[in-house]
Amino acid sequence: MRVAVGSRNPVKLRGVERAFRELLGPAEVVGVSVDPGVPRQPVGLEETLRGALNRAQRALQAAPSDYGVGVEAGYFRLAGHPIEVQAAAVVDAWGRVGVGLSPGFPLPPPLVEAIERGEVGELEEAVDRAFGTRNVGEAGGLVSILTRGRVTREELTYLAVAMALTRFVNADLWTRA
Repeated sequence: MRVAVGSRNPVKLRGVERAFRELLGPAEVVGVSVDPGVPRQPVGLEETLRGALNRAQRALQAAPSDYGVGVEAGYFRLAGHPIEVQAAAVVDAWGRVGVGLSPGFPLPPPLVEAIERGEVGELEEAVDRAFGTRNVGEAGGLVSILTRGRVTREELTYLAVAMALTRFVNADLWTRA
């Protein structure tokens, strides 16, 4: 089974590979650079999921495979609290689509303020500036900093993609609907 991922980020690729391996079986995972068609820092669930869907569809077009996968991180407000989440989309060559989300976690206000004031273009820049990291999105991610290494971005990617794969693991439930 071949899986095209709309990213070359090694953290995302490892999370996708693990989700496919554990839910559908061994997979050859190939990362391709694609334009997600959303701002560098998606805001809101709709925009974040649209980025994931665009990545999945464009990855499948760029590298013909059995599945295309897109993972997009963004934040939304819930009762006034900024919550970071990863959205995943999985599409197959027959047009079926599965979507899923990772667990969400609260964002520290100074990071959100830096984005909303336009001081940085995306959360990763705000995190790198605040914590002295470099390319934190290709490492453990902000979630790793906030959880003292107990939860990583790779784990969030794995969970989001695993949730999107439930549509394929249980395909008969969708065909009966």
